[in-house]
Amino acid sequence: MMDDGTRAEADVPPGRGRLRGALNTVFVLVAVAGIGLSLWALVSDVLDLRTRAESRERIEEGCGGLVDPDRVLALNGGVDQVALSDRHHISTERTDSSCVVYRVGEPRSAYGRFSLDLTLYPANPDADEHQVDAEHEPFDYFTAEDRDDVTAAAQYTLPHPLGDGGLGEYDADTVTVRALCADGGGVSSVRAEVTALYDGPVTSGDRRELAALGRQAAERAAAEKGCRAEIPAVPSALPEPRTTLVAAAEAGGTCAWYGRHTAAHGQGELPDRALAAPAGKAGAHDSCLLAMSPEGTERIWPAYEKSHPDSADLDRMLTLRPLWMQTDTLVGDGTRGLRSSAVNRTPVLPGTAGSADGIWWASSVCDGRPALHLMQVSFPYDDILRDRLEPLFRAYVEDATTRRGCTGVTLPAASAFAGP
Repeated sequence: MMDDGTRAEADVPPGRGRLRGALNTVFVLVAVAGIGLSLWALVSDVLDLRTRAESRERIEEGCGGLVDPDRVLALNGGVDQVALSDRHHISTERTDSSCVVYRVGEPRSAYGRFSLDLTLYPANPDADEHQVDAEHEPFDYFTAEDRDDVTAAAQYTLPHPLGDGGLGEYDADTVTVRALCADGGGVSSVRAEVTALYDGPVTSGDRRELAALGRQAAERAAAEKGCRAEIPAVPSALPEPRTTLVAAAEAGGTCAWYGRHTAAHGQGELPDRALAAPAGKAGAHDSCLLAMSPEGTERIWPAYEKSHPDSADLDRMLTLRPLWMQTDTLVGDGTRGLRSSAVNRTPVLPGTAGSADGIWWASSVCDGRPALHLMQVSFPYDDILRDRLEPLFRAYVEDATTRRGCTGVTLPAASAFAGP
């Protein structure tokens, strides 16, 4: 005690006092920093929520309210910020419209996209102005993974049915959903096509989400247009689409008819490879791609080259002009406005049969809807297979129509296969 009654402070060594002061300062700075970080985290969360809300509004407006914005944002691992193309906007007042949603990264770079294409087919077919080319180009030497074997893999996957095909079909990155309207309205059907394009392949999970979004868009658009439609549920399993061709006898699915045909009539100069998809009896579009391997081409080409001295040499046939054919069946409104090719544009009409530009077609009626059955054969493969084209095409049409229970089949005359 000091004389004035106050307690004397204990003597503290100078070094320890400075250390205590420094620690107190650190504690204060840490506390302030912690508060700052908490505030920044709160501000960041608020900004993220605001960014996401703005993105939801953009999708809602640009895509006409036809799809759930949160499901679009969740694709490919999820994103909060998106930008929409100014040139595209969905409207059920037009027969064709679309929206395109770009993912925005850092620093404000757009990458990947989601798109929705909406098509409304008028009930009156004569009022429909859609035009589609029937021709394909499945192989490209310049983009082939194996340039020594161009027909080992196709440039695209074939349409796979959603379930039995009544809902629509899908491929590697696109899902197409159709709503078939009951008679009496102004719209025959609604088609919603959703696509996701990213740096990597679309996952099976995202593909199923695309199917759900496509179904949602078709259902909402149908409701807006007064289209009474029963739209099937999205199937639980969506087999993975492939591009690699296999031995034709092993293909099955949409190419099963071909295996049966060659087993009964022999292969000879016919293709030895195939790319198939699951066969859906209610599908509005299915395909079978057939091609000749390099070994098969080397086997059959010398005889053709000998009889056609002006033909291309074998190396050119193996790379730039591979031998292939593809069959397609289209049912319903997808048969409208079909043309043989972008050059000659010969009409391919329901209720008719014929050939043009290396394409042969037949027609039928499947469940009350028009159907077209097509076979495209590359040049000069159509000349090589001249004697086998008619029985081959008839075998395909018989399978396609029997599987669907189609009636009123119209086939090309024998003269359509005779060549020029």
